[in-house]
Amino acid sequence: MPILATAKIEQTDTVLGVGLENQNPVVHVPGSILNVGAMEVSQREDVLGVKKGEWSLYKHGMSPAVVRVIEKYYEEVKKIAKAIGISLIEYSKEQFYHKHTIMKESFIAPFYEASPIMGIKGPLSVEDRYFTEDIPVGALTAWRLAKKFGVSVPTIESLIRLGSIICQRDFFKEGRRLEDYGIEGMTRSELLSYLKGA
Repeated sequence: MPILATAKIEQTDTVLGVGLENQNPVVHVPGSILNVGAMEVSQREDVLGVKKGEWSLYKHGMSPAVVRVIEKYYEEVKKIAKAIGISLIEYSKEQFYHKHTIMKESFIAPFYEASPIMGIKGPLSVEDRYFTEDIPVGALTAWRLAKKFGVSVPTIESLIRLGSIICQRDFFKEGRRLEDYGIEGMTRSELLSYLKGA
C-alpha cells in the first residue's frame, strides 16, 4: 500500500517575499564559496574519500561554521524584507543546524526513508549554477534591494565579492538590476502597492 503524505501550503504576502526567501541563494552561495577549495581538489584527486564527480555540498560541505554564515545571510535577507515591509518564513536555529540546513523544510517529505538532498552531487566547478546563477541573480538582487532601502548586508556583499574573484567575473556589473524587474524608481510605498496589486 502506498504511503500518502500531506503538504502544508502557505500563502505569502508578495512575490518579492518568495524571491527573497528562495533557499537556493541563501544556502548555495555561502556553502559553495566556503567549500570551493575542497570542491576543486575533489575534481583533481581523491580527497577525504571523495572521488572525482562525487562532491556533494550537502553531504560534504555543511559544517557548523558554514551553516553559521548561511544563518547570517538569511538574517540579512530578513532585514531587507523588514525595511520593505514584507514578511518572510521564520526558521528556528535548530532548522539551520543540520546537513540539510533549511532545505529540509521544503524538500524532505514524510514518504522518503532517506533524504533526497543527500544524493545531490555538486557543485563540481565554479561554472555551476550554484555560482553563476545564485550569485548574480539571487544574492545580487538582495544586495541591490538592500542598497535601495538603506540596509547593511556585509555578509551578502562579501560573498558576492568573493564569488566574483572565484569565478573571475564582476557579478556587480553583470548581475540582475532592479530595472530588470521594473522596480528601480519605486518608493517603498509604490513598491508595496505594486506588489500587492493595490
